Amino acid sequence: MMNAYRTTVATLALLVVGAMSAEAQERVHHFQVAVGGGWHSFAGGSAVKGGATISGEATYYLTPSLGVGLWTDYTFTETDGARFPPAALSFVDSTTFTIISQPLDIWQYGAHAKLQMGGSLGPFLLVGAGGYTVFLDPQQASGSELSTGLVFRLGAGLDLAVTDRAGFQIAVFDAFFPDWKPNRLYPVRDQFQNTRFPELNPDPDDLDDAVHNLGLTVAVTVVSGG
Repeated sequence: MMNAYRTTVATLALLVVGAMSAEAQERVHHFQVAVGGGWHSFAGGSAVKGGATISGEATYYLTPSLGVGLWTDYTFTETDGARFPPAALSFVDSTTFTIISQPLDIWQYGAHAKLQMGGSLGPFLLVGAGGYTVFLDPQQASGSELSTGLVFRLGAGLDLAVTDRAGFQIAVFDAFFPDWKPNRLYPVRDQFQNTRFPELNPDPDDLDDAVHNLGLTVAVTVVSGG
């Protein structure tokens, strides 16, 4: 773990040093495309564990400091089964309680406005809105069920120029789900709910219908030519 941390820090340091010696990217009236990945951490009240993310973004610059575009990311994760009542499996003379999690994928997508500062490091702020789609496990959800809702996105980062057309991007963001409703993720059928020992059930107030989820991405950027 420590070696991985040191490697990550050293890599980011090299990117910053390289960017400081490079020219700023020429973006006005061009598209900047960013493709990469990272990690998405979901709020505890969402009942979703953190997971790896792949991301993409396309921004058209109207001026050197203002761009508009589209973004998307796809996260591979699973539910936090400990946030829900354990499944009660009854046998002839005993009852077994089991915490059940299920894999799920979360796809986010939307439009954004990007405020960009100049220079080879290119600090930026990003404000966006769109939607999310949750793909539940078809075996536990009795079919390929979907769950959708709104997402509002606020981010900040650096566009590190390597040349006037290529570079790297480091970004952090907060994805706010105002209508999450985590009970939609509960994979256990009514006949398996624990009613015999309710003291084993977690407090339902620990789940939140509106959650803030934090993420970190690193991407390669390319500016269209012409």
